Amino acid sequence: MTRLTTHLALGSDADAAAALRRQVFVDEMGACERAEADGFDAGAEHLVLRDAARPGVAVGTLRMACGAGYTGREFDLGPLEDDGRALAEIGRICLHPDYRGGLAAGLLLGAAVDRLRSRGAGMVVGTGSFPGADPARHMPAMRALLDAGRAPAALRPKARGPHGVTIEGTGRRADMRFVPALLKAYLRAGAWVGEEAWIDRDMDTVDVCLMLDLTRLRLPAQRSMAEGAR
Repeated sequence: MTRLTTHLALGSDADAAAALRRQVFVDEMGACERAEADGFDAGAEHLVLRDAARPGVAVGTLRMACGAGYTGREFDLGPLEDDGRALAEIGRICLHPDYRGGLAAGLLLGAAVDRLRSRGAGMVVGTGSFPGADPARHMPAMRALLDAGRAPAALRPKARGPHGVTIEGTGRRADMRFVPALLKAYLRAGAWVGEEAWIDRDMDTVDVCLMLDLTRLRLPAQRSMAEGAR
């Protein structure tokens, strides 16, 4: 049995997940704590990733919800709504530094997708973040990400308001090294990427819109990875 398991975050799990989020988003990435723990938490379910070798500690977490309220603040999801499939959302996904770049992100995403699919979702959306609210700094990496996973034209959301930025130019494969590991995990799962980004100064990030069509997922086989998931 794998030592990594996912659980709905209740009781002590919820406290551990909140502590990891503060560590990653506030302490590490410089987000405003008031913005990180926002009003969307109450209406969402939360998953926590545990490692049997580290009792009492969350090594990963995310939140998930039917609908797409948080992503819809930043991006106009009209093209996806017009597509007719039920939308769901994954957000606030974060991993302890020791678990980045491996199977942990796939395990978390897989467990969340399984739960959302059981609730009728056909398309999962979310925002993928580059740390630091400077779009010029991240433009080479965003171009590379977009070239690797550009969404079909009919499904591309537009960024809302003056915080929106168009990702312009041709990407270089070499610049994928600047793309955060979590965004690469989404790509490996088959995610599409929108052509515009959104500057989130409260979270100190530049966000892109990620879309997972649940008919084309490429997540790792979950049976051995997700033993103990619930």
